[in-house]
Amino acid sequence: MRPVIEKKKFRVIHVIYIVLILICVFAIGVGVYMQYFKDEKLGVIFGISAEENDEEIITLKKDFLNIFTNDINVLEEYPENVNKLKSDADLIVMAYSNQDEKDNFSIDIKIPYFNISSENAIKINQEIRSVFRDKAESVLKYNGTEKIVYNVKYKAYLKNEVLSLIILSELKEGNDSHQRIVIQSYNYNLKDNKIVSINDLIKNKSLDVKSANEKIKDEIDSAQEQNIKLKELGYNVNVRDSKDSKYKIENSEVYFVGEKGYLYVVYPYGNTEFTSEMDVIIFK
Repeated sequence: MRPVIEKKKFRVIHVIYIVLILICVFAIGVGVYMQYFKDEKLGVIFGISAEENDEEIITLKKDFLNIFTNDINVLEEYPENVNKLKSDADLIVMAYSNQDEKDNFSIDIKIPYFNISSENAIKINQEIRSVFRDKAESVLKYNGTEKIVYNVKYKAYLKNEVLSLIILSELKEGNDSHQRIVIQSYNYNLKDNKIVSINDLIKNKSLDVKSANEKIKDEIDSAQEQNIKLKELGYNVNVRDSKDSKYKIENSEVYFVGEKGYLYVVYPYGNTEFTSEMDVIIFK
């Protein structure tokens, strides 16, 4: 009987060895995969579909400049008792439109305003005029020889009684100058008739501020790494420092509730410099 027992032990040991070898091979395989595909989620390896959400965000970022279609996207019906300036018009109305081209300038501008009769809405409309229409009127009076190209377009979203308006302008002065993109956002609560702050939206979405700031830091650092490579190739790029307090979500100046009710936080460097660079961070 002894030889039979030893033979069984021998087989059991071999089975254990085989299992251990398979585990080691799997672990090495995962390590190699993550080394070369470190930007992909571990969940993909185990069949978790979380990666699909990231692909959605990537697509939304790529399409960001295409959202400006000069209309309003009503994601959720709004209260019927909103006091409008024009009762038969929508909440966002095109205040001024002009398309013209001369030898020394080309303009295509569509400037909106809030069709709401309230002190805060009127204040926003005055700011929109001073930022965008005043510039358009100065271009129309331009007498120089270097050609100016100036375009303005907008998009609005309505979700959870928050009306978000985003306006984008593109300016190019002369053939040798860089294009400048300016983006401004205006967020208004229809129920309370007040301007919505970034902190209001953080609260509405129950965002964890610490996690949100870590996400912003990671994306800004990633953008800066890409810019370092571009600078080495001779490109003129904007320097990003994720330690700057402006990258704290609570200090963000351009933000809005956009597609599917996602919170967009935008850093358009053209608001203060002659550049078209920007960073777009999206929170679900």
